[in-house]
Amino acid sequence: MRKKLTIVNVDGVVVEDPQNLRALIRDFAAIDGLKLFVHGEGTMASMVAEKMGITIRQTSDGRDIIDDRVMDLVTMVYGGLVNKRLVAIMQWRGLNALGLTGVDLNLVLSNKVPVRPVNVGRVGTVRRVNSSMLIKLLEEGVVPVVAPLTHDGKGNLLNGDVKMFAYEIARTLTIAYDVTIINLLSEENGVLTNANSVIPLLRRAQYKAMRDAGKIKPADYTIIDNALSAIDHGVSEVVLINAARFSDLNGGTHIR
Repeated sequence: MRKKLTIVNVDGVVVEDPQNLRALIRDFAAIDGLKLFVHGEGTMASMVAEKMGITIRQTSDGRDIIDDRVMDLVTMVYGGLVNKRLVAIMQWRGLNALGLTGVDLNLVLSNKVPVRPVNVGRVGTVRRVNSSMLIKLLEEGVVPVVAPLTHDGKGNLLNGDVKMFAYEIARTLTIAYDVTIINLLSEENGVLTNANSVIPLLRRAQYKAMRDAGKIKPADYTIIDNALSAIDHGVSEVVLINAARFSDLNGGTHIR
């Protein structure tokens, strides 16, 4: 029987809340088996940018444009302050945590997103994950805490998408482990129907039928599609649950 690995994936809004962060790490530490933590961006970079007089421009569809100054900023905030704050609390909780980015140990190599049709700047899509290094760390009892910063292999930093970071890492680690992904949400408590009730269990056939019938909100299509793609690549389960209810993993939406 393969070892169990749980990958917890959170957005920056969740990890930037000091009142809830310690409770979140307490619940994370209580998870049995091997663990890996991926955290992303929230509002802190915007606040720091304002203080530094840096303007974060956006595309017409609302995506941040990562120019050189913004890349420096997110590297400092998420690769530095947020990442190390998480590691410190995990150490306090008895976890042998190691703060990393995709750049460290060549964990995540990426391709820069093409400038057409929209130029989003220094943003990368995952090309390769160094699964062998992650396996070595996990087998030594290390809890990797990964910020979604990456590089192109030519000395250039790139910004990554936290959700895709977690999914790409999970897919590569299915060769060695029974992998579960837990997505901690800042607002909703899972996938909701148009009547705002949580769908407790979702499989591909059910999703297709509900989507065709217009019973699932279009805003949830991408996260469900990504979860089902992870299942197709060997992930056992994806759980979507509100961060405030992390201690009760029977709740939320379980995608299998």
